[in-house]
Amino acid sequence: MGLFSALFHPKKLPMLVVTLDALGTLYNFRQPVAVQYVQVAESCGLKARVDLKKLDRSFKSSLKHYNAAHPNYGKKTLGSPEIWWTKVVNRAFGDLVEGGEVALPKDLGPALYKHFSSGAAYEPFPDVKPFLQSMASLKKQFAHPEGPLVATGIVTNSDPRVRVVLQDMGFRTGPSSIPDFESVMKTHMDSLRDPSKLAFDSPFKDYYNLQNDFDFLCTSYDADAEKPDEKIWLEALRLVFPMPISRSEQNCEPASSITDAFRKVSSAISHQVDISRTLRIHIGDEYAKDYVGAIGVGWEALHLDREGGGPALRSDVKVVQSLEEAAMVVNLMAHEYFGQD
Repeated sequence: MGLFSALFHPKKLPMLVVTLDALGTLYNFRQPVAVQYVQVAESCGLKARVDLKKLDRSFKSSLKHYNAAHPNYGKKTLGSPEIWWTKVVNRAFGDLVEGGEVALPKDLGPALYKHFSSGAAYEPFPDVKPFLQSMASLKKQFAHPEGPLVATGIVTNSDPRVRVVLQDMGFRTGPSSIPDFESVMKTHMDSLRDPSKLAFDSPFKDYYNLQNDFDFLCTSYDADAEKPDEKIWLEALRLVFPMPISRSEQNCEPASSITDAFRKVSSAISHQVDISRTLRIHIGDEYAKDYVGAIGVGWEALHLDREGGGPALRSDVKVVQSLEEAAMVVNLMAHEYFGQD
């Protein structure tokens, strides 16, 4: 199959895309935020006493202020999320130090940023591992490169630190951006003029990995939009598009010549997502951002309410009390959707 034939006569494959929220769904704070703030502040040398309840209120107020003054963690107005969070921290602590005359440690902002970038600040919920085991089994059932594909991902209102947090907790997480398709095209156009320039593998080859717990990570920082905004869901779908290409290429025989390499990559590129046959399910604990947001863009959704004592919701809202329960629902939906018993 030639490259242009692959592009204009693709093999459209159905997909199941299962996404989850991060904080509150996959993991939670080990201790209340204010407690951790004070512990880190004391380790940085702060001697003054801080009222935890006042700090909690001040922290929420500071977040609100900087979300308005510098949206999306200051992506377009400040140098980095760390600068943004340092401003939040300094404002939150500002007037709470007893007497108002004790200077805050200069390294407090960076220290807190580092602390909340690791597993030291968070712990996974116990139902996450069984959920991921169930999803791994489901992926293997639909692993044939010419058939349906199952992908899991994370859609979260967060800055990029969430990747480090997930990694620190032992979760394997796929990409947050896709390979530049223009560079792929340029490589192959160059090869038509000079076959020695042809790459034996495409940039898509390692994009999809069955060993990953989550096949992609979509943050509000990278998407320039927060849930429930439609844009973040569209970005999540964009991250899915290279997966059938990647899976197909991984299942091809290694190329032994330039001609084989060209044929292999062209064949892989022909495998594309059939968006009209893509079942999308989002799972999250925040009703307005997760459930309503997903439903609003045509996704299926499961509202996670572990405690079972959330506010009364409409009778048609799909509620689960654990990720293990969510996994059972997803499996039933997958086999019904793909037409397998």
